[in-house]
Order: sequence, then structure tokens, then C-alpha cells
Amino acid sequence: MSDSELAQVDGALEALPPRPTYEQVRRLEACMAQMPQVECPLEHHFAHGVYGRLMHAKAGTVIVGKMHRFSTLNVLLAGVIRVTGPDGAVRDLRAPCMFVSPPGCKKVGAVIEDVQWLNVFPTKLTDVAAIETQFTIPETPLIEDQP
Repeated sequence: MSDSELAQVDGALEALPPRPTYEQVRRLEACMAQMPQVECPLEHHFAHGVYGRLMHAKAGTVIVGKMHRFSTLNVLLAGVIRVTGPDGAVRDLRAPCMFVSPPGCKKVGAVIEDVQWLNVFPTKLTDVAAIETQFTIPETPLIEDQP
């Protein structure tokens, strides 16, 4: 990544205060929704009583995650990402690393080097939409500014 591209990625997190509130993260998310969107391909993996969702994100991507109902196992398999933690503090994570995020945590991440991020959920369900309903907290739709 060039220095200017890195500055743009960093700018997304710098737009937030050191310990952002949920409302501040949602405002950032609303602003980001107005920008061109990129795909972050997902892979879905199932084992006995376990679902793994693997996300691939390219360097320069800024991501706002969904809130989970329960504590969630996070595994950074590849890459480097600057991310807000459960306490709101911004930190750099370098693969490989693993951590648990608490229920209700809404993370914002700026991808520094291409990442592969795995979330692991205990479930016997195999329908991805049903799993999302089971494990994520619904949020009100983002309100887009009218011209």
C-alpha cells in the first residue's frame, strides 16, 4: 500500500474518537454507505455443531462489523488490520492471532495487508441466513441523507 492509501484507511478510524460510542460508529457506517462498496468474499464451513465464516478483505478496505448476541471467537489467519477493540481502543492485529469479542461489540477495521478473518459459532444450523438471525443483533437500517 502506498502512504496515501494507508492515510485514507487510517482516516476512517481517526474519524472516530479514542473510545467511540455505538452512535458514532453507526454515523461512520452511514457515511461509508455513501461511498463505493467493495466485496469481501465469504466462505462458509460446517463441522459437527460448528459453523465457521471466513472473510477475505483486501488492503485499503474499511469494514464495520455486525453486533453479535454472544461472545464470539475471532481468528485472524492472515494479514494485518487496525481495529477497534471491545473497549474502543484502536490496535493493530497481525496474523496469526485469536481473541474473543464480548456480546454486543461492534468493531470497525481498516485493512492494512490483505486479511483472512474467521468467526466461529456453535450451531447445528446450516442455513447461513438462519445462523445470522441466531447470532447477530438486528440494527435499525442506516438513514441515508437526502439531497
